[in-house]
Order: sequence, then structure tokens, then C-alpha cells
Amino acid sequence: MAVMASQVKNTLRVALLVCGTPIPPVAENFGEYPVIFKSLLAAGLDKLKQQGLAEPSSELTLEGFDVREDKYPERLADWDAILISGSASNAYDDFPWINKLVRYVQQLPRDKNAPKLVGICFGHQIIGRAYNARVSKSERGWELGWTSTQLTDPGSKFWQDSIMRIQELHQDVVHDVPQGFTLLASTAHTMNQSMISDDGKIVTLQGHPEFTGPIMKEFIQFRTANGTFSKELSDASMKVVDNPLDNVNAAARICLFALLA
Repeated sequence: MAVMASQVKNTLRVALLVCGTPIPPVAENFGEYPVIFKSLLAAGLDKLKQQGLAEPSSELTLEGFDVREDKYPERLADWDAILISGSASNAYDDFPWINKLVRYVQQLPRDKNAPKLVGICFGHQIIGRAYNARVSKSERGWELGWTSTQLTDPGSKFWQDSIMRIQELHQDVVHDVPQGFTLLASTAHTMNQSMISDDGKIVTLQGHPEFTGPIMKEFIQFRTANGTFSKELSDASMKVVDNPLDNVNAAARICLFALLA
């Protein structure tokens, strides 16, 4: 069924659950994660306006809640979407703040006012863990930098493309697709790159649509200098770091997902 702008809410209200802090060069040059994600989603909303899928007067509001400091939205009804950010932490770690976040995700569907839920990288893995998928380090090591993900048929329908070109920065993976979810995208490195709940309330991405080429360069250089990445991996990633990305298209689909009732 075609979507009309009149069917879409006029204001997109996003609660960002902040699970990490950017490395210093990224924070200094591009801002903290609320700034980075707001820039991404604003571009996505603008694309929806250009496509006639959102009213020209549509607006975006985004507020960050640092869940590491036990900060969460007070009223679920105040939000159209909750977005769980990336993190340098492991989704499977037995830390109080991570365990509470997992329980929060598990309990959300029980609230009739629960907004849509979006998970990015660590957020994707947290949602996987919450729904009993196996989450651990990949035997293949890091998936780093510009990557072309292959979309499944449901993935092509949701993301409106046959591939998604996106920046990757992870060595933890969701090894399977939990019950009640459908796979949207895969790569040779990572089978579960994206999934959607069968009730249409949750969508996830392993990759980072919020990371542009310049942001990714900072991560590669910083973590190569501190010994996290090998020179071989770094060199290979830097060669393609400026390749075209589908970040704005991904952001537009996330915005539309959140705006539709």
C-alpha cells in the first residue's frame, strides 16, 4: 500500500539511549552521539519530504538518555521511537547497566504506549540478546569500514533497495535470527546484519548509518594507533572509506518506520 504524507505524523520524537562515548577526535570534530544521530535523522526526514512521504512542516526532536548513568525516558507516550546507540561495550557482558537495558527491551512490548524500537550496532546486539539470540565475538574478527550488505526480499522491501552500503565497526555479532523476527540483510562476515520483528515494532542494523566517511577515518586512525586494528586491516579499510554510502536512505526508512503508526 502506498504511503501518503497525510498518513505520517508531523513531528518525529526520538529518545536516544546513549550507550557509549565517541573517541575524542570524533567528539571534537563531529559532536557526541545525540548530535551525530540528530544530523543523520534530520537528513532522513528531509529525504522523506522530498519524496512526498512527509509534510514539508515535519520536524524532528531528539533527546539523549545515558543509560550507563541509569537515565531512561520517563513517559513512553512522549516518543515515536527509542533508538539504542552503538557502544565499545559488549552486549553480552554481565554489567548492571547492560543487564538493565536488556530487561528494558524485554519489557517494552508490555506497555501499550511503547514506541517503535531501533537498534544500531550494540543496540542490534542488545535486542538480539533480549530475544534469546546468541551474541558473542565473531570467529572472523573485525568487520571494519565500508561494506556492501545484501538485502533479503523482506529487506529490499523495508530498506527500499537491493543492497545497503554502510560503515561497519564491530567484532561482536548476533549469530542467529531470534524467534519472532525476520532477517533483512547479511554479509559474508555477519549473517544477521539487520532484522525486523514480525509485529513491525522493532528494527535493527549491525552497521552504522550515522558514520560518514570522515567519521570512519577518525575511528580507523585512532584505533590503529592504539593497536586495536592491524596495519593490514587499517590499510584495506582506508582504501574504501570514502566509497558512496546509503546512510541517508537508511535514515529515511528509519524515520518512516517511526512515523507510521
